[in-house]
Amino acid sequence: MPSNREIEKLFDQWNPNGIRAGDRVQVSNSQKYQARVVGLDLDMKNKKVYANLRLAENKKGHPIRVDVADCYPFSGLYPSHHSGG
Repeated sequence: MPSNREIEKLFDQWNPNGIRAGDRVQVSNSQKYQARVVGLDLDMKNKKVYANLRLAENKKGHPIRVDVADCYPFSGLYPSHHSGG
């Protein structure tokens, strides 16, 4: 079993966009949509990190568990709130 340090290194390697739990993200796989990351799972067998998502809009067909490499930081779910609009 790998050490915590090795697990962290793999986590960083397989999470190229530095996504963390609580981040708002734009998911871009076969479709594009916005969500919040509620958890991350390391899959040693498949060499991937999966993001568990809470969707910004409940639409059928949007997966709630995706490869974290398909998630990009998104800081504008409500842009008018912070831009004075």
